[in-house]
Amino acid sequence: MLSTDNWCIKVAERVYGPYSTDQLETFAMQGRLGPQSMVAPAGGKMWRAAKQYPNIAEILDGGRQETITAEQVARSNQKKKPSEDEEPEIANFLLIFDVVSGAASRLEHVIRNLGPAFRVTDNVWAVSSDQTLMGLKNLLTPHLQVREPVFIVDSTRGRSVWQNFPPEKHSKMIKAWMR
Repeated sequence: MLSTDNWCIKVAERVYGPYSTDQLETFAMQGRLGPQSMVAPAGGKMWRAAKQYPNIAEILDGGRQETITAEQVARSNQKKKPSEDEEPEIANFLLIFDVVSGAASRLEHVIRNLGPAFRVTDNVWAVSSDQTLMGLKNLLTPHLQVREPVFIVDSTRGRSVWQNFPPEKHSKMIKAWMR
């Protein structure tokens, strides 16, 4: 179990804090901290939704505590197979940028803030993140230039998304990539 009393909050690529757990509780009551707020232990690099940290989730639930039976604990400890409808917490992505534009280098700071990442080639990054495919695209595209293409593959969920490709390439990708 994570036991920390100092947390940082990230809003629009800006980091605030560290804050104590008591301060986070105040922020939650004021509506300034929600389940989807990006937080990390002070000094940490793995930003996650606040609801994914048990002690912050408890604050967000209003400190609700339920009586848990031994049977419920045993059931929750059993290995569960994720159903097809369940989304994994962390997913693996490939981010493919245009070689000529140098976007992969320019966006390095943004990419490294998503989670563990490494550069595969000059224009390709591999990233593990708790973001969704569209969430990732929405985080990256404001940093791209007007016609700069990006192709993102979610290898965990078997999905992809792309942006800023000319119509001819776009239609070829749809034909080749869709089942």
